[in-house]
Amino acid sequence: MISSAIEKHAEALFDLAKEEKAVKDYETALQSVLLSFEKEPSLAGCLSSYAVEKKDAYHLIDEIYGKIPLKSLTSFLKVLVDHHLMDHFADVEFAYRKLANEELGVKEGLVYSASPLKEEELALLKKTLEDKLQAKVSLETRTEPSLLGGVKVAIDGKVYDGTLLSKVEALRVRLLAQGGKE
Repeated sequence: MISSAIEKHAEALFDLAKEEKAVKDYETALQSVLLSFEKEPSLAGCLSSYAVEKKDAYHLIDEIYGKIPLKSLTSFLKVLVDHHLMDHFADVEFAYRKLANEELGVKEGLVYSASPLKEEELALLKKTLEDKLQAKVSLETRTEPSLLGGVKVAIDGKVYDGTLLSKVEALRVRLLAQGGKE
């Protein structure tokens, strides 16, 4: 039941954003709200608490997010408070982002690397993928030291693996195959 409510709310905001011709702007705003909840978990807790009166939660929303120049954002956040969905905000943001990316032709991917990538490296990787996929690409990075080096990208149901770990494994398989034939 919660997941269908989340999807319905995300779709409703998406429809409003399309009417306002601000799909990307709302996506950015929702990510900003999500980031503020991650930085200040007590804020999300306050907005999702049954102990906080709705008028106080509304006032807090107006104070914090009222400066964002999007017509329906604060109203949408207040609806989430009304329906007790603020503790599922990350899911709402994710559902909206999926709709927005589909509308905007953006493919999302995850980049795994042994150490954090520099901005220039990430930009080059993004450009390479955009050229290869003929689409805009949005990448989220994850650090995974077990990869030893290189990068692995999961995007659009495919994995592009250029990690040192995968190369070592391929070499091991080749050597074992050759060793068994001699």
